[in-house]
Amino acid sequence: MASSPSKSPHVKTFPGKLGRPSSVPTDLILPTQRVKMIMKSCPDVEMVPQEALHLITKATELFVQYLAEESYKKVASKDRIDYDDLSNAVHDIEHLEFLREAIPKKVTWAEAQKLIEENSNKFEGFF
Repeated sequence: MASSPSKSPHVKTFPGKLGRPSSVPTDLILPTQRVKMIMKSCPDVEMVPQEALHLITKATELFVQYLAEESYKKVASKDRIDYDDLSNAVHDIEHLEFLREAIPKKVTWAEAQKLIEENSNKFEGFF
């Protein structure tokens, strides 16, 4: 009786490999190589161990899931999340304030011109 390969959720077998399990974790959705590239874009990061890459990728997935769930609570129509829902969540939830510059509230062109004018008046005579 032949033994079958491990059925662990963290091990995936690929066709053509004679059923040998791969060391590639299957519980991740985001591409780890892309996450690694982003991590290595920081000048302080020289090497990214596989375990750290796996943990950072999983943490990123969990954060995106949390952000989507919080945004979904703010949706007007329950069939999709749009930019305004995401922006509202970021601006309403205090511990997401670090994302406010990256995900600002939408403003009309007239509102933007008014803000520019108000802020330029603050700097008159400064230079």
